[in-house]
Amino acid sequence: MPRLRRLRPRRVVQDQDDRLSALPEELIRLILSRLDTRSALSTAVLARRWARLPRDLPAYDLRVGDILPPQYDQTVALRRRNLPRDTAQARVLDSLMASCEVSTMRAFEDGITGFLEGDARRCVNTLRLEFFHTHDGGRIVDRLIADAVGVWGVQDLEVVVRPASQEHEPWPAYSFPHDRLKDGHWSRLHSLTIGNCMLPPRLHCYDTLTKLVLRDMPASTPVGVYERALSECNQLQVLHLTSCSCVEDRLVVCSQIRELVVEACSFMVIELQDLPMLAHLACRTNTVELVFGSVPCLTHTNLTFFVEEDILVLPPLPHHHDQLNHFLGMSPTMGNLVIRFTGPKMWIGANKLYEPLLHLKRLLVADLPSNWDVSWTRTLLMAAPSLEALHINVAHSELPETYGIIWSIRSQKQCHPHMKELVMIGFTLTRLQMEFLKYIVTACTSLQRLVLLKDGHVRYNGLWDWDMVRGLEECNWRDHDKRRLRRLIKSGPNPLVELILG
Repeated sequence: MPRLRRLRPRRVVQDQDDRLSALPEELIRLILSRLDTRSALSTAVLARRWARLPRDLPAYDLRVGDILPPQYDQTVALRRRNLPRDTAQARVLDSLMASCEVSTMRAFEDGITGFLEGDARRCVNTLRLEFFHTHDGGRIVDRLIADAVGVWGVQDLEVVVRPASQEHEPWPAYSFPHDRLKDGHWSRLHSLTIGNCMLPPRLHCYDTLTKLVLRDMPASTPVGVYERALSECNQLQVLHLTSCSCVEDRLVVCSQIRELVVEACSFMVIELQDLPMLAHLACRTNTVELVFGSVPCLTHTNLTFFVEEDILVLPPLPHHHDQLNHFLGMSPTMGNLVIRFTGPKMWIGANKLYEPLLHLKRLLVADLPSNWDVSWTRTLLMAAPSLEALHINVAHSELPETYGIIWSIRSQKQCHPHMKELVMIGFTLTRLQMEFLKYIVTACTSLQRLVLLKDGHVRYNGLWDWDMVRGLEECNWRDHDKRRLRRLIKSGPNPLVELILG
């Protein structure tokens, strides 16, 4: 009979065997860096040693949206679509949304209170804060902002008030707690983002502020608020205006800023009066008319034009064409240019530009309707003698190509010795596209690369850089079409052009 082996009792892990605390500090910091702020702070309950490490995180993201129940966002989506149609049910949903906002914000404030009552010895560079504005004026939020800027040394601050439901009367707009900051503390901020709340009253105190982002400013905002930000922030280099409204319809920009972004704003006119240092400009909105004064250093530009009409009219609207023409003529140093045409009706002119774009190297014409005559882009090509890369994204249109713009200066010939690359997405071998391709092959004597893609998209790398990406599906090219394109290339001055079809 086999002998029974006596089992030894397992050694109970003692309290002092804290294996999580025994991990190397570099590994703990690596783990914390991969977590969001809420999860990183929660790791304090795992081990004694971890409890002191989250305060060393360089950035905190404290957002009330992270603790909202999933049903809340679903309800918001329904109400934005004006659903349900039944008034009684809609009132019930609005009441539930308002109750959820109040209870969630209460829990959010309790969490911030506990967070502030802990070890305050923190060294934080960035704080991003999102919350609902409540009836108490956000006293806990005010305290958090004051501690972050005054004690922690935050330099990059984002304060966004999340829009609440309309179940109750709206509270007064949240005001940035300037008075809670002690003298000199506001000078620590280098970047400030304000969303759906009022700007600080004395912006001249923020003498180190280099970037200002204003989002969702209410329609009651006086135009002087925006102009005051430009005049009082002497070190300001970057200004972004996103979904901003104003009681007046004209904004005059006169500053030393280097970057200006206007997106989805309701200004009728933005006058760039005197911007001697402006190098980066993006205007992506459907109601803004740009009036250009002095922009002598502009190099990177992104323009999106939108017209809310249904039928394409020929000839094109002269006012809009003059606006684009005048802008391009006032930007002699431009190196990168993105032009997008969106909306049910797009316009463009075919006249020569007033002034040449002597420094333009890269040009993207995006969302060009397929019913247009693509050779319109020769207008820009002829005005840019140094252009090296022309990228065109042709969007699908239900209208036949014969409804396109008829280019009025086809007979003009010009050599483009610096043009090295043409990439066209949405190439379909139509008559007008082939005529434009023939012109490129003939006139661009240094052409090295010709990429023609039936399917693809533009991948934007920020506002002023992009990549042309081919579609995922394989596009079959007939042998007859391939031979036709190769014969076209051989007929030009450079028969060794690389041809890529996709």
